[in-house]
Amino acid sequence: MTEFIKKSLNHDGLGSKLKEVRELKKLSPELVAKKLNINLKYLLDIEDDRFDRLPAGLYSKNYVKEYAKLLGFPSVEIKKWLKHNLELVNENNDPFSQKVLSRKQFIAFPRIIKNVLLSLLFLACLLYLGSYFKKIVFPPKLEIYQPDKNLKISGNSIEVTGKTETEAEVQINGETVLNNNNGYFSTNINLKKGVNNILIKAQKKYSSESTVLRQILVE
Repeated sequence: MTEFIKKSLNHDGLGSKLKEVRELKKLSPELVAKKLNINLKYLLDIEDDRFDRLPAGLYSKNYVKEYAKLLGFPSVEIKKWLKHNLELVNENNDPFSQKVLSRKQFIAFPRIIKNVLLSLLFLACLLYLGSYFKKIVFPPKLEIYQPDKNLKISGNSIEVTGKTETEAEVQINGETVLNNNNGYFSTNINLKKGVNNILIKAQKKYSSESTVLRQILVE
């Protein structure tokens, strides 16, 4: 079991300095303990210079280091305080006490999570912008249900039906045809004897055109 050298209380102790600065900053012990994510009892033990009551090994040193950093003390001064105020007996016999985490190691795992989340958010934004850009500039989908390709008929008119995207404008042989809320459109086209070309176009405001050509032979 690890033993500790008990230090006598004095005004110049590390804990006393921390407490003095905390009070000058008007921070309550409860708020500081919450910010450091440590037990309030350990915070008060630090301020009383009772390091013997802290958890063994690296935890006690990191509690003090993070507390001092929170209050704005320089790293050099913190290291000097730790050397002279936090003396642990039999430290070499405790495998955990030999490991003093640097600040980078202390926050490495949360930083990795943060970077992963930011990367995922950035990727999601890129995918959204790419999809939005594609929707704006790419030609709309255009399906023609009838007439079929290379159709022969004997009548003088034919119905043209199809579907496109709802925001697209449809034109058949240069005439605008309205489509409904689902993108469906339908209209009758007059035909003449011989080969008739029916050109169907669909275009959104900033996109290129989608075109379909049907040739109808009237006998």
